[in-house]
Amino acid sequence: MFGYIRPSIRELRVSEYETYRAVYCSICHALKEHFGLLSTLSLNYDFTFAALLGLALQDDFPGYEPFTCAAHPLRKRQRLKNEENTLPYISGCVVSMVHAKVADNIADAKGIKSAAYRMTLPLTARAGKKADSLFPVLAGVCREMNQQQAVVEANPNAGLDAAAEPSAHALSQMMAALSEDAMEKRILERFGYLLGRWIYFIDALDDLEDDCKEGGFNPFLRKFQVSGELSGQIKEQIFQYGRELLNITAAEMAAAYELLELKRFKGILDNIVYLGLPASMERVFNGRKNKESEPKEDLSPSSVSLT
Repeated sequence: MFGYIRPSIRELRVSEYETYRAVYCSICHALKEHFGLLSTLSLNYDFTFAALLGLALQDDFPGYEPFTCAAHPLRKRQRLKNEENTLPYISGCVVSMVHAKVADNIADAKGIKSAAYRMTLPLTARAGKKADSLFPVLAGVCREMNQQQAVVEANPNAGLDAAAEPSAHALSQMMAALSEDAMEKRILERFGYLLGRWIYFIDALDDLEDDCKEGGFNPFLRKFQVSGELSGQIKEQIFQYGRELLNITAAEMAAAYELLELKRFKGILDNIVYLGLPASMERVFNGRKNKESEPKEDLSPSSVSLT
């Protein structure tokens, strides 16, 4: 995934931010434990959201424990204690998706970029295979996504819906596995489908100019029959269309989200769904991309209690 599913930090309470960071750190530890130190470089906001959602649906919650982070040794942090369900699975999703992304980049990139991606492929492949063996639900999901995406991109008649389908289907399967309850699985499957669709569209809009310059596949460039230079007028038309498409998808996603019975973290999850997604849209449309990065370390004292 790509880092678009993040909270609006300024709207989080201090304790909510500390909780968010504790889950983020916990995924980092799960990645290191199950897939090695290098895998921690692939951690992003999107799967922190997925972990929060999975943990919010669990009956039991393990609580927190302090630890010293090697990257930030001057202040103790918090992480979840002995959580062996959601966090290992989410870490598997992270490495599987990163491997799929690297493989996709190799197919799309040219020259030096393609060579650089090829150098990282063996590292991501090893972690991806381990994730497949540990979590059968992941086996083949991302590989199938890439294969379907290649078919869509080779079809000149494929539209936006077809282009988003492989990512949407992959995320629906990943999210459905966050619960064993039949009803929750159905809701999560629908939610994940819409989430994958939303991420695919916003990433395509974010890459619009780069894809136009480099000749990469972009469903919006294809729909608006853009070849050569991307004029300001056409870009504005694409952004207006994309905004409407993202808003419709986000509204359907929110409707599915409201059907879930959350046992914790509702304030943080609400923030991401109702404030964070629109904020990510505006960053893309205003050309600011990832300006709202992870908050500064001194945002809150380490003694704040977690909720």
